[in-house]
Amino acid sequence: MAFKGTLFLVAGPSGVGKDTLLDGARAALGGHEFYRFCRRYVTRDAAAGGEDHIPVGEAEFAAMQARGEFFHHWEAHGLRYGLPGDIRSDLGAGIHVIANVSRRELAALAALWEDTVIVSIEASPEVVAARLSARGRESAGEIARRIARRADIPETGRTVLRVLNDGTPEAGIAALVRAVAGCAAQRFRGRAASLQTAGGNLCIISDSHPAAELLRARGSRVELVSASGRSRVAELAYETGPGLEGDLCLLDPKLARALDISADPGLELRPAPSPESREVLRRKIGGGELSGADFELVIGDMVGGRYSQAELAGFLVSAAASLSTPEVVSLARSRAARTENVRWDAPVVVDKHSMGGIPGNRISPIIIPIVAAAGLIMPKTSSRAITSASGTADAMEVLARVDLSPDELRRAVGEAGGCIAWNGNLTHSPVDDVMNAINRPLGLKSARLDVSSILSKKLAAGSTHVLIDMPVGPEAKTRDRAEAAELEALFRTVAAELGMSARVMAVDGTGPVGRGIGPSLEMRDVLAVLGNAPGAPADLREKALLYAGTILDWADPDATQSGMDRARRLLADGSAAARFERILDAQGRVPGGLPAPAPLTREIAAERDFRLEGFGIKIVSAIARAAGAPLVPTAGVDLLCGPGEEVAAGQPLLRIHAATSYAQQLACGIALKALAEGTLARGQALAGSPAPGPKAEETT
Repeated sequence: MAFKGTLFLVAGPSGVGKDTLLDGARAALGGHEFYRFCRRYVTRDAAAGGEDHIPVGEAEFAAMQARGEFFHHWEAHGLRYGLPGDIRSDLGAGIHVIANVSRRELAALAALWEDTVIVSIEASPEVVAARLSARGRESAGEIARRIARRADIPETGRTVLRVLNDGTPEAGIAALVRAVAGCAAQRFRGRAASLQTAGGNLCIISDSHPAAELLRARGSRVELVSASGRSRVAELAYETGPGLEGDLCLLDPKLARALDISADPGLELRPAPSPESREVLRRKIGGGELSGADFELVIGDMVGGRYSQAELAGFLVSAAASLSTPEVVSLARSRAARTENVRWDAPVVVDKHSMGGIPGNRISPIIIPIVAAAGLIMPKTSSRAITSASGTADAMEVLARVDLSPDELRRAVGEAGGCIAWNGNLTHSPVDDVMNAINRPLGLKSARLDVSSILSKKLAAGSTHVLIDMPVGPEAKTRDRAEAAELEALFRTVAAELGMSARVMAVDGTGPVGRGIGPSLEMRDVLAVLGNAPGAPADLREKALLYAGTILDWADPDATQSGMDRARRLLADGSAAARFERILDAQGRVPGGLPAPAPLTREIAAERDFRLEGFGIKIVSAIARAAGAPLVPTAGVDLLCGPGEEVAAGQPLLRIHAATSYAQQLACGIALKALAEGTLARGQALAGSPAPGPKAEETT
């Protein structure tokens, strides 16, 4: 997309003050690279006075004319005038050109460039007469005859702006600047700023820019269009100090990437348009049902930033409460269409998603190497933690790169048959960013919105079979079996409409899985299971085997050996461990291997004798996050007891690993309070057990 400049033809009879206004406008706009005030070639000596021109002799003018060096030329009052030929290249480069011309030449000039605006400088006859008299060049009769033969602007089919210059020179100059700047496209040079904003859609220009007043009058939102043809709506702010000058427009880094200004920083700022889909959005807010085409319109304007935060909030609140199943399908398709889609040359492409909320549930890095070792393709795209102590991508990043590009993902899967990559560079749609910016502060929770998001990512990743890990429990995201059954039916139906198969595993979600909570501690457990270590967490191993076996049965139902038997064999004989090493190499292994846990530890001991039924999953996550996870990958919590175990008073229940003493104190305080309140560990008291106060033992 190439920006084109506007040609402004400034005309006016003697005495209206045209030269004074042009000189003032040149001082105001001439320092900006997207405005050019054209100097004319005139066959008049430089010492003759008048406008700032380029003096040439008659012979030289004729030679230039013969060489085609003029954009346009004419004769008047015994002189020859010419506009330089490079005007055309400047206009083609998006620069606005302001030229002083004769009214008799307006029609010919207007025909040379499509985007032409005529600016007529005018004044009342009385003011013109006074100015001509003050100039002292003409008699009263000549002045009267000059005023009497004033000609109107000829019909050219172009826009005509009339600037009345009856007042002070300052007022006339300001009127001319407003006329030109207001009619021209507002051009800037974009540059990524060093600051980031929460919404990622802020742009800043100088408050002294000639367009600032006009843009401010039209509202706080503008549409930015880049030279590459991309557009976004953003909030416009103004720098009132000296830090931002000229035609520079600072952009939030996220906005700069979205506009793709790396190759060409040219930008055009326009008043934010009213979204075409506004009536569709309002229909949904009012409780109506939208079609697939409706969602395409709304999502397009949503991603383009054309809605206010209030409008988006209203839409998402309504969608969270009243999405029909066809609407979930349409929304998933629309989300998937706005990210890069990966396709595989394989009949079965497996993926797995956990509904989350269960600490330590790090089964994916065990499942994937088992499934890949069995000969299937499993390109796992994973998220980072939002409210938990670790996401799958956070844990995998301890040992390997996860920020893979689509091409790197294809290469890694080609080399190892599977991968565990962060979806932020892959299947994360810009729709997710917009929705998350509203959903999280408002605390909106909607299973139907979640299903559209999850399956859109799997659709974009090229999956054919998606296994859903759905823990069920009072503190899990899915609270009871009835909710699980409803959600399972929704997953199956929407996946089928999208051309995929989905299977839901509704499992116990009343406690953590594994021993470590936090990226490094969880990967320690994963490596222990893959390495068949005697002390590996049995619950983590068995859950991973169940899911891997289910996938193998699902993908190859006619196999002579059950999926569970194949999964156990591939784990026991080291095939899964070897495949995991290949995955690490394919993604880019982190030097040094698994890091040691954070050095500051604190053990939280039981305050009575009891039989442990389980730990509270929310409080365990809160303790691990307070200790520093996932931002500090080596921080977190080790669970030292398991369900069904008899625990004696004073026996350590868990160990906190923290990187700083402050984090250690914070995590310990949360743990001790929860222990006293009975929310940390559930269990039945043993007969005759004392009930001492909470204890904490520090180790180094």
